Amino acid sequence: MLKRSHLLVLTMILAQAGSGAAQPVTVDEPAVCLECHADLDLANLPRHVHTAFEAGRCSQCHNPHASKHATLLAADQKELCLSCHADIADEISLTTAHQPAGNGQCVLCHDPHAADHADQLHQAVPNLCLDCHTQTAAWSQQSTVHAPVADGDCQTCHAAHGSDNDGLLTGSVPALCQNCHTQDSAFTAAHGGHAVGDSDCTACHDPHAADLKGLVYANQHSPFSSGNCATCHGNLDQSGSFAIATGVQELCLKCHRGVQEFETKTYRHNLDDTESCQHCHNPHASPTNSLLATDSTILCMRCHFNEPGPKAKSAFLTHDGMDCMECHVPHGADNPTYLRSVEVDLCAGCHEAAHRASHPVGPEVIDARSGEAVTCLSCHQLHGADFEYYLPLSPEMDLCIQCHKR
Repeated sequence: MLKRSHLLVLTMILAQAGSGAAQPVTVDEPAVCLECHADLDLANLPRHVHTAFEAGRCSQCHNPHASKHATLLAADQKELCLSCHADIADEISLTTAHQPAGNGQCVLCHDPHAADHADQLHQAVPNLCLDCHTQTAAWSQQSTVHAPVADGDCQTCHAAHGSDNDGLLTGSVPALCQNCHTQDSAFTAAHGGHAVGDSDCTACHDPHAADLKGLVYANQHSPFSSGNCATCHGNLDQSGSFAIATGVQELCLKCHRGVQEFETKTYRHNLDDTESCQHCHNPHASPTNSLLATDSTILCMRCHFNEPGPKAKSAFLTHDGMDCMECHVPHGADNPTYLRSVEVDLCAGCHEAAHRASHPVGPEVIDARSGEAVTCLSCHQLHGADFEYYLPLSPEMDLCIQCHKR
């Protein structure tokens, strides 16, 4: 049976048809919508309510009849949200955008209707941040925890949507640090009497948590740990400057001579850049081995797969959670993309039994699309894919019919 409101609308339409003149139909929003979507009744919802929803303007976001977007949205999610939140559009246009915001995945953090937390966040900060930034869970277990981290106040240092600073910082280092850490005599004394106020604090200190006093990183470059700054910075007593006498790479290679062999490789990862060492390594101390600036997977993602697009959104991004360097040589190799060995040999190191009883691979099997030998990458992608086993298309049929026509 038709509901009373539906009969009313039908009666109005028939009356207009009989009069011969089309008249606009007035719909009682949100009452009509709530007849089916009773779970969205304001009386039953949390206290932080989206403005448009509270005003009962469901059609401001949803098309009541049909849409090419999920949940009958009137437009693409990003476009729709930014049509009202112009300030957020400005923020994500800055140098560094928070990936969900830049991709228009607003509902990853915000409920579009109502929530228990301000700004309609699904959870309170920092629990919301922990959903993606899982490495932060271990910080509270370390001996020294930075006060904002201990307080769960991520936004003291980080912007939620976008920033002109690396790491979505709300200010540049060291100016951001100096908001709390005053440069006085005690500050100078703690740094060996050197004027380090204009230095990058994160070159020595972990901004979140560490096991050493003063949040100093545990893995330290030997000249730094021994206090022999002049090894790299020259005669500090005379010049008072932290400048180094040569280029960064030239200085590093004086001790790390083994890296020079990679200059002969066909593919050299950043070795043609005289500042390359600093792109990946901290010169003083680090939270990781090899003085990497951060965990290798996070470090690599600063340059790779950080752009909006299908790969950034894929469920299978990092290969089985493996460390990037299990497959790639960080400084250089004779194989494309710095792979440790050629493709099939590389994959067989872990997948030794793969395809022994299924699809054959090797030089005797020719890919109908390319005319070249079938390899692992003929069907699988190394990193991002939409289907299990890193398949770019559905294995039910779509993938197979690329070569096997009916």
